[in-house]
Formats: sequence, C-alpha cells, structure tokens
Amino acid sequence: MMQITVSDSLIVEYDEEQWRLIRVSHLGERNWIVAVEAGGSLRYSSFFATTRVLPDEGEISTDDIDEVILGWSYQTDAWQLSLAISPDLSASRSSSCCEALRFIDPERSVYERDAKNVGLALARMLGNKPFVMKPPEEAPPPEPIPLADLPLDIGIWRLQTHAKAAVSSDGPDEIRFVRAPSWLWGKMRQIAWYGLLAALYVGVASASINSELALPNTGTLIPDPQLLPYLGLGVAALLLLLIAQQVWQIAREPDTILISSYEGSIAACRGNSVRWKVNAKNVQSVYASELVKKRSRRSLIYHSEINLHLVNGRFQRVIVEDRKLADAYLPGADLSFEKGRAVGVAVLEPPAAATALQAAAVHIAACLEGLPVWHDRRYK
Repeated sequence: MMQITVSDSLIVEYDEEQWRLIRVSHLGERNWIVAVEAGGSLRYSSFFATTRVLPDEGEISTDDIDEVILGWSYQTDAWQLSLAISPDLSASRSSSCCEALRFIDPERSVYERDAKNVGLALARMLGNKPFVMKPPEEAPPPEPIPLADLPLDIGIWRLQTHAKAAVSSDGPDEIRFVRAPSWLWGKMRQIAWYGLLAALYVGVASASINSELALPNTGTLIPDPQLLPYLGLGVAALLLLLIAQQVWQIAREPDTILISSYEGSIAACRGNSVRWKVNAKNVQSVYASELVKKRSRRSLIYHSEINLHLVNGRFQRVIVEDRKLADAYLPGADLSFEKGRAVGVAVLEPPAAATALQAAAVHIAACLEGLPVWHDRRYK
C-alpha cells in the first residue's frame, strides 16, 4: 500500500485494488473522505459532499466522470487534483471541475511527483479515465500598486498630470510640478517693500547730509554721529542687493518640473528654458525628507523636500518647501503608524505614503521606471 501525505491532516493511500483519501484527527483517528475501488464507483463522505456541492447520495458513477485533472493554482500556491464531472452533476455547481484535494507547494517542486502519482492512480482506479496534467504557466502580472490621486498640493507646488500625458494602469507617463502664482506675488511684495525702505533710507540720508542742521553728537550707538547718513545709505544699498536677489530668483528659479517616463528624464524649466535635466538612468532612488514636530495633535511639517539620489552619489534637489505645512496627512492615512515612524532613513512603500510629499515621491519613482523610494524623517 502506497501512502502519501497531502497535509497535516490528509493522507492518500492506494494500491492496485483501491484509492482512498483519509482525514487524520489530532487524536490519530482515521476517517475516509473519498474511496474508489477498482471497477467501482467513486464514494465520498457527507463532509466531502457538502464542501464540494455534490449529491447527498455519497456516490458518483464512473460514467459521470470524464477525466482527472492536475493543475497549478497561483491563488493557493498548490497543485489541485480535480475531477471533470458530467453536466448533469455540475448543473447545481459553478464549475464542471470538482476539486478532490490540493498539495500546498509554494516551491512548485516538493509535491509535483507525488501529486502526479496520486492523480495517475486515481485515474486508473476510475476505469483508466484520461489523466490531464497542466504544468504551471507564467505567473500573472502583479496588481498595480494604488497611488494617491493627482493633483497633490505641497506648499507652493502642485503635482499634476501633464495635459498631453497618456494614462495606463501604472499611472500617467508624464507628470509635472507647477509652482503656484502666490510665490511670484510674494517676491513682488518683497521687492516693493525693500524698494520703499531703500527710498526712505536714501531720502533721509540725503536730507541729513544736505541739511544745515547739526546731527546729534550724543545718544547714538556709533562713535561718530556724522556717519549716520552714510550708514543709512549703506542700509539702502543692502536693500537694493536684496531686491536684486529677488529679481534673480524670479528670472532663474524653475516654475515647472516635468517628469517623463517615455523620455526617461526629469527636467526643471523656467518658461521654455531648461534650467537642469537628469536622465532616469543616472538616478538610483528618490528621497522624501520631512522635518516634523514630534509632539503635536496636528501634523506639522516644518521643512520638506524631494531629492534624486544619483548613481554618482550626489543629490539633485527637485522641490523644497520651507514654509510650515499643517494638517499634511492624506485622507485615509494610518496616523498611528505615521507618528510612530523612527527617525532616519527607511524604505517607503507606496501604500504607506501618508503625506502629499511622500505620495509625490512615489509618483516620481513610478514614472521613472519604478525606482525605490526612501523616506528621511527628522523630528523638531
């Protein structure tokens, strides 16, 4: 008698005269579930009838069995031994295949020989029914990882789908950061304010120099009060330098950052002018960095940025947000997990993205051929 273990509680016994599927209890009691004798019909227990939606009679004639099938299931990581039964018996079932047993085998090799021998023995016992063995086919592609919906707002930046982008199950093939107009208006207000202060300092200093009134000689913090007007002119010059800095930033800072999968690159642009461009082949990962207030009921992020880690070890900054972001968590984020993140750098899995910045980094990595994403957490 050949005996093959199917699982912790199931065994198959067969020889030239009979084939049996036996359940073994934790006390060692043996109860047959399916039994076939040479030249006889297939008999089964009430448990087998209930779980397989078979007639309560507990017996199927070999005339109602067309073939024995052994196939691999990726859903269960198991070899499944099934019976193809007649339409009359399968009318009340969702399938004409009735599973007899399964060999759990994640490696797809341990039970292959045993499963085949068990199937051949069952087919022979059923009157030499055809035995069909279906080898494992190529594994189905994994389900795409769900990403946070676009657009995503990160301070002055908004990540959105490019107007001409094609959208597939993996997401759009082009996304872009667009800088909000509020950044430009903020720079213009600073220029106006600095200009007004500079004009006041120049006016007061000029009036003091050209005035016939004497300057105070006590109560000042500088040794020679006569230098006060020139100090005012120095302050005005400093303000003019700050104005020049603001004008330079307006003229040079990128207002759009385009991430393209079909071009395989990420480029920062100011209007139609490209400020910098990086080939995706030169990027090894994407970093999302956040400086977070540790003890707070609200999600307060004091500083956040996204960087590209290049293959040469350097970093290319993508966006920076220096302003404090309140209530930064995305809807549905696991707040307890997010607040419990350890300090330092750790892998960021797409489902774990809890803030708009983290989700934006995941989108960039997905658009650049699935690069790894790292989250750099710091506490204030």
